[in-house]
Amino acid sequence: MAFEKFVPPQAAGTRPRATIRPSGLISFDAASVVAFGLESVKFAILFFDKTRKIVGVKTSKKNDEEGALPLSKRRRSVSLKSPQFFHQYGLSVDESQRFEVSRDSTDGMLLINVSDVKRRRGRRPKKA
Repeated sequence: MAFEKFVPPQAAGTRPRATIRPSGLISFDAASVVAFGLESVKFAILFFDKTRKIVGVKTSKKNDEEGALPLSKRRRSVSLKSPQFFHQYGLSVDESQRFEVSRDSTDGMLLINVSDVKRRRGRRPKKA
């Protein structure tokens, strides 16, 4: 008797998503890795648009830019950790939350809309 390998079909509507954890970890799911070519990059630089509350992630193959963070690769996901980023901008995530990821057509930056994330109460960090 010959065995046949079963591969479950992928949902046609699988949209790229990122999970943000309370520890400051941002992880991109398999759909994001495929859609944005994250398997070939090693570093990322984080940006934040305060008015629109959007996190920008600029990927890079080199560690030559200021603020570049290493990307960790798991089986089918890619992640980066920067609790300082969330502290700097007063973003507080009490439990893991998932967000849709898109790509900016002008500069290719990955965009995560965090307008649903509440601001941390208390004093804002001093500007350097």
